[in-house]
Amino acid sequence: MLPIFRPLKDRAVTTMWSGLAASTIGEDVFRVAVVWLAVEAAGNLAALVNAAQYGAMFAVGLLGSSIIDRWRPERAMIGAKLASAVLAILPVLGYYVWGVSIPLLVLSVMGLAGLRMVFTPAMQSTIPTLVRDRSLLQAVNGLFDATWRIARLVGPMIAAVLELIVPVIHFLSVTAIGFLLSGLAVYVVRQRLIDNDAPALAVKQGLRGAFEAVTDGARLILRERIVGIQLLLNALVNGPWSVALQLAIALMVKDHDPRLFGIDGLAAYAFIMGACGVGDVSGNLVAGSVRFKRPLSAMFLGYVAMGVGFILLAVAAWTLPPGAMLPAMMLAAAIAGFGGPFFFIPMVTRMQTAYRGAEIARVFRLRLVVMAASMLLFNLSATWLFAWFGATMVELMCGVLIMCVGVGGYLWFLRMELRSPEQPAP
Repeated sequence: MLPIFRPLKDRAVTTMWSGLAASTIGEDVFRVAVVWLAVEAAGNLAALVNAAQYGAMFAVGLLGSSIIDRWRPERAMIGAKLASAVLAILPVLGYYVWGVSIPLLVLSVMGLAGLRMVFTPAMQSTIPTLVRDRSLLQAVNGLFDATWRIARLVGPMIAAVLELIVPVIHFLSVTAIGFLLSGLAVYVVRQRLIDNDAPALAVKQGLRGAFEAVTDGARLILRERIVGIQLLLNALVNGPWSVALQLAIALMVKDHDPRLFGIDGLAAYAFIMGACGVGDVSGNLVAGSVRFKRPLSAMFLGYVAMGVGFILLAVAAWTLPPGAMLPAMMLAAAIAGFGGPFFFIPMVTRMQTAYRGAEIARVFRLRLVVMAASMLLFNLSATWLFAWFGATMVELMCGVLIMCVGVGGYLWFLRMELRSPEQPAP
């Protein structure tokens, strides 16, 4: 058995993982639906719909920390999933009154993004408590990260099938069901998520409390500088990644019309995203099971692969006829997806080793705030970049930027590891 699967022998881990998988698959179906509906309704302006969710994440992460930190993690997680189910179903209800409503979609997108800032840091803080055998921490992080990777594989495939059966708006109903199942799973294992020995953090009220909650995350990052550099670089790379993966590919499908065996349009987009999911899952199995001799520099090779994959997507769209374009774009998307887990899994494992309890939540929330700011900036810029250069050139530019971060990070940390060979692996 691969090391990444060993934690599934624990029933609580299996329950938590199953609920998270249901939720993340639902979210990926939601993302496919929202991006496609927005592209059809607004074209290049679809980037503004994406930007709205990152604006919500930034605001909640920056201003809501002092409130969120008062809640016990398991209660915050359950409440976030129940509220997410309600927000996911709102555009479906509105569909029967006004038809497809972009304002309701934006409201739903922003609400779900804000609630993600509640759920994800809380979950990260409970993983070391859920896992009683600390030697399995990397494997569990790989396993939980696999839910997001599997979602990128399964979600688009489900979307491609659902398109044949129901209107695209009902993809959101599937998302709501996934959120409810996830909340139920957390409720079932809630006793395993409570760490009575974790250090308590002082939480003040008002704007001063909000300010201190965010700056405390910065202080914690400065305490562990390598962890801080990893978290911030990961957050910043998410900006070009979101434009390249979530927006540019959909517009490229619209512009270049890749097709094969009758597969085109939304189905072609879903197949490309699904291929990215295949790469994600494959990379996750390796990154969650293997301990690298020089882990800090090896992490950045994942960004090199991701950037190269996005570059190849653009090259395929420019150079190949429609019949060959779709399989080539799928292969390039798989390469891009393969690289992601090599950075993320060691990063969160090191974070959970360096910090504990509420410290993990605050550090991870700061990472999400920086990530949201990066994604907001890039998605707002994407509207004009698409108009000036076209989606394919923007895809190429994002790929080059990510690849440069990967090469630079690899060389920098390789030099550090060669000077200090005693640097411990996560």
